[in-house]
Amino acid sequence: MMRTHLPNAAPRRALVPALTTLTALAALTGCGLFGPATYDRDETAIEAGPGEEFTLSVPSNASLGERWYVAEPKPAAGVVRAAGEEQENSGSDADGADGGSQLFRFKAVGRGSTRIRLIHCPVHACIDKGEDSATASPPPSPSPGSTVAPAPVRPTYHTYTVTVK
Repeated sequence: MMRTHLPNAAPRRALVPALTTLTALAALTGCGLFGPATYDRDETAIEAGPGEEFTLSVPSNASLGERWYVAEPKPAAGVVRAAGEEQENSGSDADGADGGSQLFRFKAVGRGSTRIRLIHCPVHACIDKGEDSATASPPPSPSPGSTVAPAPVRPTYHTYTVTVK
């Protein structure tokens, strides 16, 4: 059996351990190679390292009056801080009839654990508190004898648990 020695083999062999280390480091830190990690509604347990950014992505159709807000109690400021939010349309229609996602960005700032509660508000289901449109609450409970709003317009809560190691 004859072995052929390729002149470029040594540099390629030297790169393999470096690439393996970078890939392992990215996996261990939860850091995506293409930006912050994004968590969908069903991914409620989040682990991050100090300084790491992550995004919560929830389905939302702003053209139908649907909106999400960060609910009280706010996450512990010593563990995570809000880093912004945006609406992302997935449909090709200009009115957003196909829906989209609302994205909440956060940055891990210190070790510990906290919860991030989001409130989902279908049209007319919440009262906007006017603090840069970042918070809302359900309307007051109806008085005895009044009709209760049907279930589709009631707000719902969704909770994420974030651990910063």
